[in-house]
Amino acid sequence: MSAYLPGPEPRRLLEFEEARGFLESVSCRNGLAVAVFSWGSVALPEEIHEELAALVGRETAVLRLDGKYHCRAV
Repeated sequence: MSAYLPGPEPRRLLEFEEARGFLESVSCRNGLAVAVFSWGSVALPEEIHEELAALVGRETAVLRLDGKYHCRAV
């Protein structure tokens, strides 16, 4: 699980890294989907915005694997 502290800029996931927690919101900013978790925010590809939007308000995990992002409710 990634444990980034909240800050002005959203973090980016490294390969094999997972962002996991309560997904508070998701928005598009500068060509990215910004997922705001209870512990901080993560910048993700804009293409997964709709998939993330369906998970807002739920315990969510986003895993980066082989350069792709895999989203799921946990």
